[in-house]
Amino acid sequence: MAPSAAVTPACPACHADLGQSETGLRCLRCGARYAVSDGVPELFASAADQVTGRVQALYDHVAHDYDGVFSPHVAGHYLRKRIALVQELLPGGGAVLDVGCGTGALAAGIQSAGFDVVGVDASTGMLKEALEGGVGAVYAAYSTELPFADGVFDLALSVATMHHLETPERVAATIAEMGRVVRSGGFVLIWDHNPLNPYWPILMKRVPQDHGDERLVSVWELLEAVRLGGLRVERAARVGLVPDFMPRGLMSLWTRVEAAVEANPLLSVFAAHNVVVARKP
Repeated sequence: MAPSAAVTPACPACHADLGQSETGLRCLRCGARYAVSDGVPELFASAADQVTGRVQALYDHVAHDYDGVFSPHVAGHYLRKRIALVQELLPGGGAVLDVGCGTGALAAGIQSAGFDVVGVDASTGMLKEALEGGVGAVYAAYSTELPFADGVFDLALSVATMHHLETPERVAATIAEMGRVVRSGGFVLIWDHNPLNPYWPILMKRVPQDHGDERLVSVWELLEAVRLGGLRVERAARVGLVPDFMPRGLMSLWTRVEAAVEANPLLSVFAAHNVVVARKP
């Protein structure tokens, strides 16, 4: 697989190549034109509706302070778990698409681990932060209309994005699009909030990136969307137990508790996240 610099964007409407225009980018097939704002190509195939417009506005507003919401040692703990899973799935490296990449903390971490990473998010404000953080390639686009040709990535992942899509139709469309842009044999990785974990409603009421209209997505819905997207489920698990308020001094102890919970089929039902790994036939 070519490095991410070679994974050039495509028209989100027809998936044809893009060329330069006097104001940004232009589709070489359908002629659609796309602006570039502060170095971020804005590849939106359709106008924002009530849901997407609200999410874009919220995340543009919180972008500058977003990475300061959680303690660095807690954020770093989950960052390492997610990078380790990508390394397990792609031991030889490869091209990775981060759907809903936000400020690019995970994308930058995967990139630093030797992968070629492209980030996509609906918020140009978040993507500007990602560029400043060193992510090499980012594009503003909707998760349901990804601006890439078919089969150009080894892995497409989404972390803490599905619950912002609000409807089952958007969730299914996003997973189908992730499947479309990965190669045959490539992976789709979904990592999102577990509705059975009792702490999420408490946390989501006090963090600035949640506005109250989010919908936590069950693992069963994710698995059905994977199936409808023509993907094969490789594994499904519930992982994570470290809350945002965990003191640094207790991390060593609590990560051992977390590992024990993850290994117990009964207790893991209440873990923090649903993780689904699917593969494209």
